[in-house]
Amino acid sequence: MNNNLHADGILDADIDYDYVVKLEAGKHHWPRDERRRSAMRAVLRVRDDAEIGFHRERRSRADDGFSVSGGTYLSTFGDISSGDPAMSELLTGEITHVDSGEYDDWNSFAVVTSMLAQQRQAVAPAALLSLVEAHRDCLLTLFRKAEGDQVGADIGAMLGEASIVASRLWSAQGNRSMALAHCAFARNLAERLGNIRLGATARIFESNLHSGASTLIHADGDILTGLRLLAEAASAADHLSWPAQARIAAEQAQAYAALNMRAETEAALDRARQAAARITVSDRTGLFSDWNLSRLDVYEGTCRILLKEPAAAIVHLERASTAMDQDQDNTNVALAAHVDLAIAYAHNGHLDKGCTTLGSAYEQLKRIGNLRGISRALRAREELSRWNAERAVKELDERMAAA
Repeated sequence: MNNNLHADGILDADIDYDYVVKLEAGKHHWPRDERRRSAMRAVLRVRDDAEIGFHRERRSRADDGFSVSGGTYLSTFGDISSGDPAMSELLTGEITHVDSGEYDDWNSFAVVTSMLAQQRQAVAPAALLSLVEAHRDCLLTLFRKAEGDQVGADIGAMLGEASIVASRLWSAQGNRSMALAHCAFARNLAERLGNIRLGATARIFESNLHSGASTLIHADGDILTGLRLLAEAASAADHLSWPAQARIAAEQAQAYAALNMRAETEAALDRARQAAARITVSDRTGLFSDWNLSRLDVYEGTCRILLKEPAAAIVHLERASTAMDQDQDNTNVALAAHVDLAIAYAHNGHLDKGCTTLGSAYEQLKRIGNLRGISRALRAREELSRWNAERAVKELDERMAAA
């Protein structure tokens, strides 16, 4: 978390990497400076300190050493032990085996996993990544101690989801290798656990990485590998939520559009619409918390760009942008929509508007440090190369250089 976080009126809280590490390690339970607590509430989007787990408490010297063997205890996110002796033994690393009958309520860990997954579109990647990796390390330690029991399977599922969240953040940080490695870990873990849902989910996000989001982020995206992984994920549709099914179909549509396969694109978009129409509020959790009809509009707009239909793309992308610009939980998706909208404007004869839109999106992406989004914006700039001699494009280049 950087020192100049600005969210919901919180300014310049003095929080650096070392301080966050101490919070994750449980060395601090109550930041004395209100600005620090305010910054943490802003990043995690909670109403009060208790939801994070900050509390005033006198601790013994023995408590000061409280940590997970080989991992980190995330006291930042609340009283995970809930006073349960078996859980306390597990967290301190003093037992080597977990009996599923001793402790079968993993709701606290599930809440943390879901909370972190839901924040990945709203919080700057650098601010969230250390928290996600610390949580993942904690789950990995617990999983190693509980493997073989039902508890182990439950922890393993959360470990896989946390790994996928970390994958998205590594990708946003521009580290594609680490992003792919985390997805591969989740996929292999799913096979080991026999967890069909986790395996399919890992393939959805791994596909997105391989295809370079159908070449809009990386020029050398492997679309065919992406399609193969999506087909494997689609075969597990009966185990997936409606948002997951909508995402699979939307990603397939985007890949087909990049290959100029119109009939296949339309069929996939139709499947995506049908699934998205069935999404309820209860479905929008964890990795798919950002899914709704507006998210599908972004995909359809992108498909129309790839199919050389800029006017149709503008309709979808403007509608998505209007809906998402006020949605703090979808900041990164909204910026992706603006980048694609800039391309659509330019190809539809509105070069000035396209350059203005792209310049604004690029500045915001630079401000939050989303390197994946920045790559998408730079690819969009390449789309404008035919107009390099135009004043609007020259001014865009100056604006991007200044950012």
